[in-house]
Order: sequence, then C-alpha cells, then structure tokens
Amino acid sequence: MGNKNKQPEFDWPEKPVSFPALMTPVEAAMFLRLDEIGHNPGSAQRSLNYWREHGELKATKYARHVWFLKKELEAFLNNKTES
Repeated sequence: MGNKNKQPEFDWPEKPVSFPALMTPVEAAMFLRLDEIGHNPGSAQRSLNYWREHGELKATKYARHVWFLKKELEAFLNNKTES
C-alpha cells in the first residue's frame, strides 16, 4: 500500500515563519522561494540537485540524508546576485 504519510510531489507544506540553520531539501526550496515560481516539491528538489551537481550549491550529507545549511543557501543567492 505505499506510505500514507508521504506528501504528494505537488503539495507544499506550510512555510515556516523562520527557517532553521539546517534545512531539509523542501525547506531549502521554500527558502529560495521556488514554491512561489511554479515549482512543486519534486521539481524544486531536482533543481537543488542540479545546482549541487554543477558545484553551484553545497549540501551537507549525513545520516543518509541531504541537508542544506542556511549560510550555504545565502552564499548561493549572493553568487546569483547581479553586480
């Protein structure tokens, strides 16, 4: 029967009032506001993976999961900011 607790790929959870220093991929996507530009959680995570694979975004891997440090997401945004 599948996991009933797993959210469908197209449902975003409620956005946190403040983001923690260590975020899940979905939280990281919401921090980058990918939820506001037409992405669903699945496509947003694919974008995060693309940026990781191309060396644009650093992630932390432990406990067999991928996490994102808030400071790395901020550095990613700084690199994307036009001068």
